[in-house]
Amino acid sequence: MKQIQIIIVLVLSLTLVNCQDELTEDPKHFLVKENFYRNESDALSALTAVYSTLGQDGGFPTIWYMAMLENRADYSNGRGSQSPMSVYDLPLDNSNQSRMFDAYTDIYRGINRANAVLDNVPGIDMDEGVKKQYIAEARFLRAYFYSNLVKYWGGVPVRDHEFVDLDDIATPRATVRETWDFIIHDLEEAIPDLPASFPDSESGRATRWAAKMLLADTYLNTENWQGASDLADEVITSGAFSLIEVNEAEDFMQIYGPGVNTHSEDIWSIHHSGTNGHRIPVFIGDPAMGYSVGGFRGWVPEENSILGRWDEDDLRQEFNLFSYRIIDGDTTWVNQETPVLFRKFRDPGAPDTNNSRNNIPVFRLAEAYLIYAEAACELSGQPDNAALERLNIIRRRGYGLDLNSPSDVDYPSGMSASEFKDRVLDERAFEFVLEMKRWNDLLRTGKAQQVIEATGKAWNDVSLLLPLPVDEINNNPALNPSDQNPGY
Repeated sequence: MKQIQIIIVLVLSLTLVNCQDELTEDPKHFLVKENFYRNESDALSALTAVYSTLGQDGGFPTIWYMAMLENRADYSNGRGSQSPMSVYDLPLDNSNQSRMFDAYTDIYRGINRANAVLDNVPGIDMDEGVKKQYIAEARFLRAYFYSNLVKYWGGVPVRDHEFVDLDDIATPRATVRETWDFIIHDLEEAIPDLPASFPDSESGRATRWAAKMLLADTYLNTENWQGASDLADEVITSGAFSLIEVNEAEDFMQIYGPGVNTHSEDIWSIHHSGTNGHRIPVFIGDPAMGYSVGGFRGWVPEENSILGRWDEDDLRQEFNLFSYRIIDGDTTWVNQETPVLFRKFRDPGAPDTNNSRNNIPVFRLAEAYLIYAEAACELSGQPDNAALERLNIIRRRGYGLDLNSPSDVDYPSGMSASEFKDRVLDERAFEFVLEMKRWNDLLRTGKAQQVIEATGKAWNDVSLLLPLPVDEINNNPALNPSDQNPGY
């Protein structure tokens, strides 16, 4: 009996050992985090996922985020469900709050993907130079994502590691200054390891110049005038870029056309194609005029704004706005309800209404000229000759004139600092229509209320910041309802 008991114990022991061996798996055939970050190809795939956050399936920054920024600007009115975007004395309605919650989530999705690169790629055995570059690109993208958050939501929870566990969710809201400092640190770390350029086939990836432009923009927003002017000057004098010369309005299609992959003043842009397009023409288009493949008039120019004093001889006005079109020799007018429409990002040959192929500029060389002009004036307390000339170069280009020859359209010398800064703000509005710049320009210069009230609309400071998502308030243990932005 004892012998039988011993045999049974031995059999059970062997069975348990064998079962344990069967249950202990090496999950190398499964796509799990522990097995993913193993080689350079995996690192590139992770980095590509960060870039893919941009402009995918109508997400950040197009279309609803862009709609909010453009319809918050003085020069555009939202229509239909977007009309509350152009109301400044009330909080956003539930529909548009939800759209901004989605944009906020998209941005943090990009941040988390960048954090995944930064947490995991350093441990990969791969070429060290390529590794440093990928890490730098992820830092740049993370800085870009956070710059959008801090501009329009204020200080936000700064998450600097990949979110992999619910225990990681508790993150307090940083101050505006702390958020900007985080962005500055990321960019300073990224710049030395970013390449000066990529082949045209890889345009849209972050270069050293893109990071310097984002840092210059950061300095402009934080009033570091020396830093902003120095970086803008470095970009201008680098020889890496040149302004597209213009003789007629349609020459701007060299910058914005649907078939343009990159161009000589393209520093960084969000790329689109027939399979990864955007829906901008759906919102600004007029199918009957041939400027869109379909859609509705969702973003309508506000004529009682800076657009009302836009010189008709400025070719940018002709390129960006239209009231009529000549078809077969006949003049076809826009109807009375919406007598003027936008037409910048037009793609009549798009595969369908959701796949317009125009790239969306983030930084162009023209902005370096205008950043320099503004920052140099702020730095010295008056516009010097270089600041005035660089402002006038952009203005001349708008009129199709020789860039480096004085002209009748030049802004004169002798302007006060205040007058000069107003002219820079004007030129930024004319140069960057529908490029998601104007609303931030009005906020950072403190002119939002003044400019909006000048259009005849009522104002309340509730419009200064977008609401934090309810889920962020409810699920983040480090936040409470008092952390919500005013009015919500």
